[in-house]
Amino acid sequence: MNDEINESRIDRFKDKEITINNDLVSKLQIKKNKLRNKLKEKGILVKGATNDYDNYEYFSEAQYKELFTELFCTNGLEFDSSEVNVQNIDGTDKQPFAIFVTMEYTITDIDTGYSIKSIHSGIAIDKGDKAIYKAKTGALKSYLASTFLVATKDDPERTDKSIKRTERKVSSGTITEGQKNLLKTMFKDNPNELKKILATFKKKNIVELNVDEASKIITNKKEGKENE
Repeated sequence: MNDEINESRIDRFKDKEITINNDLVSKLQIKKNKLRNKLKEKGILVKGATNDYDNYEYFSEAQYKELFTELFCTNGLEFDSSEVNVQNIDGTDKQPFAIFVTMEYTITDIDTGYSIKSIHSGIAIDKGDKAIYKAKTGALKSYLASTFLVATKDDPERTDKSIKRTERKVSSGTITEGQKNLLKTMFKDNPNELKKILATFKKKNIVELNVDEASKIITNKKEGKENE
């Protein structure tokens, strides 16, 4: 009889614990949904940074942090991150430092103390010591974008033709400063090789190249291919 009573008490305790946990999960989910709605109200987010080398715009880490610091605070949520694993991987000749990092992100409801954790990874290469920073940035942006469905202008997946694209037009002479400097460095010891390559594009000077042409020359040079 006593065993039956104890088992009954245990079952009731388990049911109560499950109810409490479900309630905490529900409250946290409500806050996350409110955050998503606030994010939706902001509309399509405009990318505020530019990669001059590859000529594309992106939503920077600083923009993510500014945006979500506001959203987390106004919705009673606390955000934390911790490093789970860092793995050195093979880089390239030009960028020998490569990192694969795994991060754990925690969102906590400050009213109840209940939290949920997520694991995301990032990978990056660099010519110096910034690979781990880039990898962590990539993991963070991936987590925030996928968890809260961040919509940024000019996402590759977007097909809404009503949204005007902000990509810079590529035409003759629009090579970026980053590409100019890189080409000068690459062919510093062999200017005649660069002249021959420019001739294949019917150009006399690198400033006459457009972005696509400059990118092709740079890529082929990095990979040791012939520029045709």
